[in-house]
Parts: sequence; structure tokens; C-alpha cells
Amino acid sequence: MYPLGMTRPLAVAVTLATLAAPSAAHAASLSTDPAKPCYRSGETVNFVGSGFMPSSTANLTRDGVFVSPIPTAVSGQFSAGLRLTQDTGSQIRTYTATDANNPVLTASVPVTITAVGVSLAPQNGSVSRRFRIRARGFTTGDTLWAHIVHPRSKRHVKIGALKGACHNLRARMRLLPRNARLGRHRIQFDTFRRYKADRPVKTVYTIRVVRGDR
Repeated sequence: MYPLGMTRPLAVAVTLATLAAPSAAHAASLSTDPAKPCYRSGETVNFVGSGFMPSSTANLTRDGVFVSPIPTAVSGQFSAGLRLTQDTGSQIRTYTATDANNPVLTASVPVTITAVGVSLAPQNGSVSRRFRIRARGFTTGDTLWAHIVHPRSKRHVKIGALKGACHNLRARMRLLPRNARLGRHRIQFDTFRRYKADRPVKTVYTIRVVRGDR
């Protein structure tokens, strides 16, 4: 017997409220697949979320700027591909997913993105000058190669090991000898020992040798 009729219902209500609180504040999560310490410009990355409202929408932002709405499944999960771009240098960006119907459900993930490229200096000088070589973003391998292609010859020069999360490199070396053949030399930088002109991740320079350059 419950002499006070409201005693049991009140106790039940308090218990239900206590159980419901963690559900309303359930921690949402956001991650990237594949998970990498650094992504090169042009890569497509899957943003994977969980813990959001079922059959809802998660709004994805980048450093506070709206990117795209993403529908969630009945499980409260989602997976959406996004192509990352970076024109120069590298940058750490914060991607955040927030449930459109319950803004309490939000999660963020930091993403480091780097441009892909090689810089050569000096631009002018003798054909056999030593170049200051700086490279970044070659995440397709651990070693940078220079493939020097001429209509009558082909050379493969190992530049050096790529270091750090974004696979950077600094080196100083000659790319052409003093007696380099006259004509156009195509220099392709990539991370493969064997040369293929259609490598998807590469940087290409052209050096034209004329009489008087030697």
C-alpha cells in the first residue's frame, strides 16, 4: 500500500529522468577514414559520425564555415566523403558535425592538410647548378625521386627520404651535369623508383638546355 498516492509515480518519474539524461547528452563522435596524421591536397576522406539523432541531419562545418548537410541513418551514424584541397603550405582545420535537430549532439576532429609540390631555386644559373629543393605532401611513398627525361636519354635520381607527417624534404643537389644534352629535359618528381609519366601524384619541371648554357 502507498498511503500517499503520488509517492511511487514521483519516484518513477525521477528514475526515468535520471535514465533519460545520459541519452539526451549522449556523446557524439566524429572521425576520419582512413585515419592519417596528414592528408595531401586532392585526397578524398570519409568523415564518419555516430551518436547522432536517428534519421536526422548532421551539419558539417570547417572552422565554423558551413560545408554540407549529411543525413544520418536510423542508427544515428553517417559516412560522407569529402575531397580536401590546399593550394599552398599546410594547415590544420577543424571539422565539426552538429545534429540539426539536437545541437547538443556535436563532435569535432582536427585534420591536417598539405599542398603537394616541389620548389627549385635558384631559377637561373649554369645548367649544372646545385638546386635548393623543397618538397611537401608526397604521401604516396617514403622517398622522393627525380626522373630526368630527354628524347635521347633518361636518368633516375634519388633525392632523399621524406620526413614528418606530411612527408616533407629539403635537399641541395645537381640535377643536370655540365655536359647535359641540348634540348628539353622533363624533370618529374614523385615517390617511385620507376618512371611513369601518368603518376597521379607528381610535380613536373622543364629545363631547356641551349648552346651557351654549359
